Amino acid sequence: MLLTILGVLDVVIGAALWMSSGSPITGSTVILVLSLLFMFKGGWSILSSAAAGWFFDYMGIPDLIAGVLLMMSYLGISFGFFFYVALIMLVKGLWSFLIGLKV
Repeated sequence: MLLTILGVLDVVIGAALWMSSGSPITGSTVILVLSLLFMFKGGWSILSSAAAGWFFDYMGIPDLIAGVLLMMSYLGISFGFFFYVALIMLVKGLWSFLIGLKV
């Protein structure tokens, strides 16, 4: 169930990054909260997997990058490559969602 919810959140952040690839989304409280949430989620994932002895955490790194890019969008900075990170987040979110439904 938790993996399904996190997958939906990944899809939401992927869509937000996709929308901000053309022009930044400045001043939106939702974008600010999502960026802080995903920076925390990515950092927590990286630190907890390193503490467990697993140093190849490939799931926390996109979350951390997406959080930083959304924060940049909130601050008025936007680049075209946000689209590619959005695609990565959408695929990761759909994968997590489908795995969460299977369990």
